[in-house]
Amino acid sequence: MNSIKKNIIPTGSYVELIHRLETIIDSSSDGIWVCDGQGIVITINKASERLNGIQAEDVVGFDVKSLLEKNIFDKSVTTLVLETGNRETILQHVSKTNRLLLLTATPTLDAEGHIQLVVVNERDMTELDKLQKQYEQSLKVNEKYREELTDLSLLELERHTIIADSNKMQQILQMSLKLSHLGATNILITGASGTGKGLLAKVIHKNSTRNKNPFIEINCAALPENLLEAELFGYERGAFTGASDKGKAGLFELAQGGTLFLDEIGDMPINLQTKLLKYLDDKKFRRVGGTKVIQVECITIAATNRNLIERVKQNLFREDLYYRLSSFTLDIPSLCDRTEDIQGLVRFYLEKYNKKYNTSKIVGSTAMFSLQHYSFPGNTRELKNILENAVVLSDENGIDSYILDTIDKSHSEQLFLEPDGVDDQPIDLTSALNQVERRLLLKAKNNCRTTRQMAGHLNISQPSVVRKLKKHGL
Repeated sequence: MNSIKKNIIPTGSYVELIHRLETIIDSSSDGIWVCDGQGIVITINKASERLNGIQAEDVVGFDVKSLLEKNIFDKSVTTLVLETGNRETILQHVSKTNRLLLLTATPTLDAEGHIQLVVVNERDMTELDKLQKQYEQSLKVNEKYREELTDLSLLELERHTIIADSNKMQQILQMSLKLSHLGATNILITGASGTGKGLLAKVIHKNSTRNKNPFIEINCAALPENLLEAELFGYERGAFTGASDKGKAGLFELAQGGTLFLDEIGDMPINLQTKLLKYLDDKKFRRVGGTKVIQVECITIAATNRNLIERVKQNLFREDLYYRLSSFTLDIPSLCDRTEDIQGLVRFYLEKYNKKYNTSKIVGSTAMFSLQHYSFPGNTRELKNILENAVVLSDENGIDSYILDTIDKSHSEQLFLEPDGVDDQPIDLTSALNQVERRLLLKAKNNCRTTRQMAGHLNISQPSVVRKLKKHGL
């Protein structure tokens, strides 16, 4: 205004100029205040009236300090500028409208360097603040969700353990711990069903530097092909019929910074293997129906009870994916190939189930011997089932008889042919009869106190019992 010379611009033009300035100020979506050098309000625009819940006549002509005393706002950027002489920016909360405003005040100086005017710009930050808080809350919820997933997954590890008395299992555990400490990824765990592949994956995660981050597990054989891709990689809103209108993050995203365990990887559909391979190559992927590239860095552990080399030959598994997944391979032996572990496993699970069912059942030497010489087609999972059933269903404190009966039944199912003759493999009759004889002797020995009682129980002579016990090392 000072730059406009009165002897050049007619009086009528001043009115027009003022009108234009008022129009410009009032059309701004941001609030605007103008104060003089003493902090007296000269004018405010309509946006400022709306943001502060006031009328211009309520504040024009008043000192901003008096407005502070009336609690129209909680702080004044104008007084700050008058103190410092510099441009200042603050956040201001207006209690009347519950708005959060970002205020920037700029001083204008006269020829002598004194503050002539203070122009304040008010930017409404309320919605942005809400979005920020919602974002922070969603991060907390997501983090809590990830922590819960990890806690639930690792809860099994707290209740189970890996018994490694055998040299084979000790070597597996040593290698697993080494891979954990090195932060190795693309680990393939192989072994028959029930050997504890999932438990070993959790051991690797728990002993790694990522153990505070999520452990995410998915069974590749448990979900239909179309759902598996969405579960792994997530999907955008409207990606397919029935999809959430908000979209959904995939398990890869939830595993950020942690470990993703792909169980039964040998059963993953061939077309989905391509997308998995691409992720393993560059750690990037897109959600189903999405265009945004998402980058996730996590350890990948896969497990299978299938022969992947054979599946590669059958064109059921990608060869390049096999080699990508098997940078490090851990092959867990079947329980029958590590019988040294059976005694420790029996003690561990017997203690667990006694505590669970408030019992005090015991396993004698006879049953222990039979368990150590049983083939365990179901591996550790079968051993656990045998012991839990024995603890719950046996009426006696000693559960040897129940265990022996269970083993006998399982042996019978394995040894004898089905009626339709599906099993056409040759049978060693002598070996099979010896196994049956040995099991019957064990059962009789467990139920009888003397060899004479055993003879009556088996309907043979007492010398025959003695001879047969010696023959079978009993």
